[in-house]
Amino acid sequence: MTYPVSHARDILIVDDEPPARYELMRMLRRTAPDAMVREAGSVKEAFDEISRQMPDLLFLDIQMPGSDGFELLDHLGKKRPPLVFTTAYEQFASRAFEEDALDYLLKPFDEKRLAKALSRIGTSANRAPKLTEGDSILLKINGDCLLLPVEQIDLIEATDTGTLIHWNGCSGRICRTIGHLEEQLDPKMFFRSSRESLINLRSILSLRTDDKGDLTAHLSGNRSVTFSRRQKSLFQKTHKI
Repeated sequence: MTYPVSHARDILIVDDEPPARYELMRMLRRTAPDAMVREAGSVKEAFDEISRQMPDLLFLDIQMPGSDGFELLDHLGKKRPPLVFTTAYEQFASRAFEEDALDYLLKPFDEKRLAKALSRIGTSANRAPKLTEGDSILLKINGDCLLLPVEQIDLIEATDTGTLIHWNGCSGRICRTIGHLEEQLDPKMFFRSSRESLINLRSILSLRTDDKGDLTAHLSGNRSVTFSRRQKSLFQKTHKI
């Protein structure tokens, strides 16, 4: 398999478990063959490595004996490299969101998922790989941070009071705009049905055109969305309807 070229040429792995470091290094040899990969088994070793030379990218485990990954970030302050968290625990996602991590990899992860994390460094939001089935997106929903599988999202709506997201029979308010989320999500999976709505195509149960010619999609969760005239034409052309 061919992977996108990574912009990271100097990568530091911080993990207290040698097998975990070895496995990540093995995958990096395939996904980022031109990168120099260093390793550290503790927060102290990591701090010394970063002080010696600032890496392009930091893969950081969270739970480690003595000091955790967040303590390393506290020691580094604002002078820190771009980072990707690697952990077996979802409950740290909220803090990771606050630390502006590029990505949050839940162990075990594969080379494809790793390559997507690598491609986020040095790219703009428009050039970053789109999130699709099998990926998760970190969102602050109703004030709480959730790591939400992309395929579970049914509908995103822009309302007068903010942006709403609907997934798996649940709904909540998020602080991101619908346009920002549209840039992140795979256009083969999500379609902007109007200025106010972004729908997951896989959540469409049926389509119906009324006497006025308006096209309405009936979605999972007993929700319905009507296409704007412009987006209706684009949808019909794109999907041969």
